[in-house]
Amino acid sequence: MMLQQRYGENHPAVVDQELRVKVLVQLAQDVPDEPSVLRLAQVELAVMLTHYAENHPKLRSQVVRVKKMQEKVAADPAMPPELLTAWGELAVVYDRYGDRNPRATAARARIHALEKHLLGPGDEARELRLARVELDVLSARYGPAHPKVLEAQKKVTALSEGASPDAAK
Repeated sequence: MMLQQRYGENHPAVVDQELRVKVLVQLAQDVPDEPSVLRLAQVELAVMLTHYAENHPKLRSQVVRVKKMQEKVAADPAMPPELLTAWGELAVVYDRYGDRNPRATAARARIHALEKHLLGPGDEARELRLARVELDVLSARYGPAHPKVLEAQKKVTALSEGASPDAAK
């Protein structure tokens, strides 16, 4: 509505937003229990289809992402959204760079960490589990003495002790 008032109803941003709303409403009616991250990926695919030719790299990547996410939801409807998103990103990296690229290795490591911490047993808070994922990913990428790893470690420690992660800074 604000875009319409500011730019008029024929502005590309307004047209894109109207399409997003239309597709989102349609997807919510067709498949009400679909994960929101998959639904949003499908909405962005619908918008991209109006802008790009069929062989455009961004469009191809989004098609690959949505397809992989749909496969994973079909296999496990209760898959956590972070893991679902990571699988979609891995599919894009494979499509664009191949499976031997360092980006593919990093994406696989992220999936492994997500599976380990989100799907593993325990009753830890979700925020703590996600902090542990970030710590694992950063540790593998940078090593134990890197400032980003040390910051992630402080966050995990604060969350495991029940304190606010901002208090650890």
